[in-house]
Amino acid sequence: MEQTKHYIGWGQFLLLLFMCRVFTLMTFVPFAGFAGGEEGLSLRLTAAAVSTAVQAVLLIPVVILKKSATGVLIEKNKACGIIAAALYLLFFLFYTVNSLLHFQSFLSARFFPYADSLLWIGVILIICVYCACLGTEALGRSAVLLFWIFIITLIAMSFSSAREIDAANLYFDPIESNGLFRAVIEDLSRNGEICAAAFLAGRVRSRKQVRSKEQIRSSEQTVSDVKKHGNLRCGVYGLLASKLVLAETVMLLIAAVLGDFAALTDYPFLALGTFGGERFIQRGDSLYLIVWTVTAVLNVSFFLHISAELFGEVFPKMRYRTALSAVLVFGILFAVTVTEMSFAKLYGLMCSGWTVILLAGIIPLAALLASGKREGEKSRA
Repeated sequence: MEQTKHYIGWGQFLLLLFMCRVFTLMTFVPFAGFAGGEEGLSLRLTAAAVSTAVQAVLLIPVVILKKSATGVLIEKNKACGIIAAALYLLFFLFYTVNSLLHFQSFLSARFFPYADSLLWIGVILIICVYCACLGTEALGRSAVLLFWIFIITLIAMSFSSAREIDAANLYFDPIESNGLFRAVIEDLSRNGEICAAAFLAGRVRSRKQVRSKEQIRSSEQTVSDVKKHGNLRCGVYGLLASKLVLAETVMLLIAAVLGDFAALTDYPFLALGTFGGERFIQRGDSLYLIVWTVTAVLNVSFFLHISAELFGEVFPKMRYRTALSAVLVFGILFAVTVTEMSFAKLYGLMCSGWTVILLAGIIPLAALLASGKREGEKSRA
């Protein structure tokens, strides 16, 4: 089985990338130096807002281009396109590995301390390969359903911990420019899903419908009509706005409920859900496990799907691209586990905030300029 190429609406585009951000937020410790003030609430809230503004600027070429950046570069200059596709592929493979490691660490720490981690990862990857092969449209529809499940869970968590909210925990410290710059770059590294927008932009359809069958001369014209992406702008900037609201809300809630304890717990989001859970949800961690498991599967499946599509852009006749992507991911995980090397340093190099700037902004800008230059040459000819 291999990927089926479908197109999604801008709402599905928004929620698919939004749920990828939700998974990252679940593993994020927002106040690593909360009591000291260096990583305090004011710094994190400001960094999230500035990071969102930077992302809005970075994604302007993606919105204007309305196509896969790698696809455009391969069409205009095959060598440059292959190099760009390789950079995206490395990023998504390491991003997938990081997601699996976080999920495996969570399972080992909270539920299955004696289970074989590689066995768990292998089982999850098999499931994700099947999900990725269903295509973009299936993943987009799944994201819509998962979004509402997450919202219900978030509301339940908020009610569960409402009595523990202490306004005294919401104190704001002065912000230094050096600390803010570092926090913004760090926040960008946690928003790697916007790099997927540079590829997924070519899959967002408009709601324009063909009025008469006489206007359809061939199936190719139908696909051409589907590829008109008038609603891409709504999806991109709706995504940024919703991510900012979510991040700010969750950080405020964590700070108000947990206070200084937020910097000491490994999973503040989980602690938030189980804080005071005896009054509202008897087993809040079980609910959290279900939501996080499904979110992890969607997240990994999505990035495996994109990795496979990148293989397809460079090697159109290649088969079993999704399985190959999963094998590469498992190979990296196996190497990290067996050699006990520090994956954090390698991941920090491959998926840093600067890498996000390159993949989400600079490469799409290069593709946009190349596309505009070629179209200008054709018009003059």
